[in-house]
Amino acid sequence: MSLIVLCAGGHARVVIEALLSRGKRPSAVTDRDSARIGTLLGGIPITGPDEDILKMKIDQVQLANGLGNRASRSDSGLSGRRELFGRFAALGYAFPVISHASAVIASDASLGDGAQVMAGAIIQPAALVGRNALVNTRAVVEHDCQIGDHAHIAPGAVLCGGVVVGEGAHIGAGAVVLGGVSVGAGSVIAAGAVVAKNVEAGAFAGDDRE
Repeated sequence: MSLIVLCAGGHARVVIEALLSRGKRPSAVTDRDSARIGTLLGGIPITGPDEDILKMKIDQVQLANGLGNRASRSDSGLSGRRELFGRFAALGYAFPVISHASAVIASDASLGDGAQVMAGAIIQPAALVGRNALVNTRAVVEHDCQIGDHAHIAPGAVLCGGVVVGEGAHIGAGAVVLGGVSVGAGSVIAAGAVVAKNVEAGAFAGDDRE
């Protein structure tokens, strides 16, 4: 079974490192830039564009989403990551859960297809992490939290107990969302913000650092 990382960018390097920490070596990384074909990313060869995957049998390949995001006040920046996952998932390609060996994941936590948990992150009991959601480096997801599909919990962010994060929301680096708070779909929480009340879908909460 081949394992291919989609998109040879910065986040793809982090994904590769997480896979290697588990003794899983990807066979290739995709990239649209023809000048990069034949070069290496994290020691893994870049072989060509995403479309080349369509030539492979669905039951002979698994995929890892290497596309990250750059959020702004008005946009979580996650649409590209969601669309990339959705395109191949709809065709039947499998996206396994990826977790770094140093991540701590409770035995009863639930992780959806393609969820990614990076180095030093902590997922506590009864937490739910949706499909294609990303819990980044040293983020903390406390007990009974629910993270929607395609959401991003950025490095060092903390979700206290019972937080609900909507689909495609971005929780900025080092932000703290207090217990029981709901963060609406597609919303953006600024880096370093402390969120003590519910955030509406598509809204921005925090200051201008994010």
